[in-house]
Amino acid sequence: MKKLSMILAFVLAASMFTACGDSSSSSSSADSTSAESAADASSSQSADSSGAEQATYKSIKLMTFGDSITDGFWLPGGYRTFLCNKLEENSLSQYVDFVGRNKGGECYDNEHEGYTGYSIDRIMQSITGTRMGLMNIAEKRLEADKPDVVTLMVGTNDLLSYYELDKAGERLEALVDVVLSYLPEDGMLFLATIPDMDADAKIPDADGDNDTYIDQETYTAEKMDQCVADYNEQVKAVVEKKKGEGKNIELADAHSAITKADLYDGVHPSEEGYKKLADFWYDIIADYIKE
Repeated sequence: MKKLSMILAFVLAASMFTACGDSSSSSSSADSTSAESAADASSSQSADSSGAEQATYKSIKLMTFGDSITDGFWLPGGYRTFLCNKLEENSLSQYVDFVGRNKGGECYDNEHEGYTGYSIDRIMQSITGTRMGLMNIAEKRLEADKPDVVTLMVGTNDLLSYYELDKAGERLEALVDVVLSYLPEDGMLFLATIPDMDADAKIPDADGDNDTYIDQETYTAEKMDQCVADYNEQVKAVVEKKKGEGKNIELADAHSAITKADLYDGVHPSEEGYKKLADFWYDIIADYIKE
């Protein structure tokens, strides 16, 4: 009987030891799995952090080429001031060197090639008289500035002059060809559509009959809308043609960036409109310089 009791005690002790061993093994396994998960998470976070640190950018010489909207009519610097500020805020200003003989706006680099009143090419006679054209100065300015990237937005004054609008695309293509011929092999031309114009808008604080930049005998609001739309189609056609020829050119649809509500005087952007254009160009430039 005593022997039987000793055997039963031994079996019971062995059973308890095995149970404890399983529990310890399970706990050890769980601890191991938890540690592995933490290590994986740490490794993932480290990879993400490493990836962010590896983002690199290339430096460019940027020529902003255009008419009064590029110049910054009524608001010194126009969109360029806000563009420069945004590049600085995002630590990208060191990569973008604005070039040009003109200066305007309070920002880290206010050089530009914006010319108020200029059309695509010289206009000798129109409802607004004569105009100088960007074509007349393009070669000289491109040779002097030697840009890597050009943003070109022009055509507003061709519409205001109501000058041979059916041939505006041909004039624009000729100007584009000149710009492309001066760009380096890895350069880029961003050709922009133009914003809408409001034929019903008045110039703020204007007196007398000259209270609008848009000829009221030539344009109704509807006709101006159609002329802007037709011209922008010609812009898009030029881009597609040149891309088909293997040229370094991209469409910049500035028309989509602002509306008539963002205009100051029916033609030029308001301060808010210039800010929206700055955001538009910032996205394009920041994406382009990212390697």
